[in-house]
Amino acid sequence: MYIFSFKRYIVVLAFVIVTLLISMPSSKEASTYNVDRISGENRYKTAVEVSKQGWSNGADTIIITGGNQFPDALTGTPLAFSLNAPILLTNRNYLPSETKNEITRLKPKKVIILGGDHAVSSNVANELLSMGLELERIYGGDRYETAAKIAERIPNKGTAVVVYGKNFPDSLSVAAHAAKNGYPILLTDTNTLPSKTKESLSNYRRTIVVGGEAVVSKQVYGQLPAPARYSGADRYQTLSNVVKGLNVKFNQKVYIATGENFADALTGSVLAAKENTSLVLVGKDQVPGPIQNILKSLSTSNATIIGGANAVSSAVESHLKFGEPVIDGQVFDVNSIISTARQYMGVPYLWGGITPSGFDCSGYLGYVFNKHGISLPRTVAEMWEKGTSVSQPEVGDIVFFTTYKAGPSHAGIYIGNNEFIHASSTSGVTIHSMSNSYFYPRYLGAKRLH
Repeated sequence: MYIFSFKRYIVVLAFVIVTLLISMPSSKEASTYNVDRISGENRYKTAVEVSKQGWSNGADTIIITGGNQFPDALTGTPLAFSLNAPILLTNRNYLPSETKNEITRLKPKKVIILGGDHAVSSNVANELLSMGLELERIYGGDRYETAAKIAERIPNKGTAVVVYGKNFPDSLSVAAHAAKNGYPILLTDTNTLPSKTKESLSNYRRTIVVGGEAVVSKQVYGQLPAPARYSGADRYQTLSNVVKGLNVKFNQKVYIATGENFADALTGSVLAAKENTSLVLVGKDQVPGPIQNILKSLSTSNATIIGGANAVSSAVESHLKFGEPVIDGQVFDVNSIISTARQYMGVPYLWGGITPSGFDCSGYLGYVFNKHGISLPRTVAEMWEKGTSVSQPEVGDIVFFTTYKAGPSHAGIYIGNNEFIHASSTSGVTIHSMSNSYFYPRYLGAKRLH
């Protein structure tokens, strides 16, 4: 009786555990994204479409900034969020008709221009005044002072962000997060902390620095209040480290914009902050490895691209929807590379071999990937250095092992089902299990090179 009851208890407990495991959220695959796009024929019209999406019922205040000048615009996202104001773009000398029409639709009482006459001329200011709007212009003698003046308008939360003032990616990497948390974005030169920035920072206890020493030097870093730096090898790795280091939150949707220009990410970051989510940057024709890793870690299945196909290509959109990598603007089918790799099963091993007459391990990888337009470094060690690390290999990733010498000295292509294909020194091109008694203890990790 007791044995029967105990067995029944074990069965019920096992069922509950399995049910919980099935229902628990887990990291998603990139192929599960539902993708839509907010875009117009140009950056001005895209900004209008963003405004319509986020401020369908109008806005009491709007922000206007130059569509071709990023310095004054860079620091506007936290201010726009604090005022619940969309950012619209203008040509320096005239107000585009689409922007003017959107202002009419929004029915604002006030417009704030960011930047001086060099960014938005008095002609535009006068046209805005003629629409019956209260007008304010926030500007300084240069981009650094303008940023400091914008910071004065944001309630002080004790923390400020500092980024390099002569380029835009680092600012865009943190803009939505800074806005949601009420952190102003201040600008610096590489080797000199501008006086207006230094003066503004005296009001803050803590500094978030986005960008490496090549853009914000140790000399400048040492002058900042309680600084913490987040940086990477490029703008995408920097964004990835910002997301991880600052625990950036994403809600039911992730916004995506090009990292190659500022306008779409600028206007989109305000919308992202308004919806309590964030924004990531991609290349026009690729989703860089660090960004792929972010996207796979999110629980949401919804993504919105800001900008047209000239900014974020349809191939990238397909990648987000279906998961295939993108090479030179074309969707790259991982399964096709595995098919190619299998064609050379049984080809003998040959030290230094790079053709189907005989392969060494790196020569085999290079030959297969080259068939699909991807050029790999010649040696395993160089592939290891170039690749983007992934926590778990996926089909098409390269798996690395330490064999005859310390460090990465052998590699193969992960083909799924815990297997990889490679040019073995004993068997030629063959397939082994990742759990193989020889390879398992020698596994170093996986990298993505497509």
